[in-house]
Amino acid sequence: MLIVAAVDRSDRAVTVVTRAAELADRYDAELHVVHVGDPTVDFTDVSEEALRTREAGAVNEIVENVQRNAAEVATNAANQVPGLEEFEAVGLVGEPAEVIRAYADEHDAEYIVVSGRKRRALGQALFGSVSQSLLLNADCPVVSVPHDATNL
Repeated sequence: MLIVAAVDRSDRAVTVVTRAAELADRYDAELHVVHVGDPTVDFTDVSEEALRTREAGAVNEIVENVQRNAAEVATNAANQVPGLEEFEAVGLVGEPAEVIRAYADEHDAEYIVVSGRKRRALGQALFGSVSQSLLLNADCPVVSVPHDATNL
């Protein structure tokens, strides 16, 4: 059994990992803390030469770097949860909702734990929402934790 804690770089990440760790403890499940690297932001260390030549090796190295950086974000979030010792930090690359959903499917996750941003309806309609997409499209239950950790 597996619980996926999907985190971003916000302060909500600790709340997500905390709730996911509680579920993992309750159901004696593995905990995977997942962060998806944003190609538009995390590919900034791509050399101009690699972009011009589009070398396969350079592209693979870039993807691996983004995955490594994303795993570090996941690790940092998990390390802020007191008493949490057992987890796997996972760095992925791509469109967050789709990549998280696919990861959960591939690993037969029991739950995905997320925390959405507060947005007005127009903002959600224009920009979408990773949490909303997961709630609507995931094949397993999605636990959405409140924005404010004091509500837990």
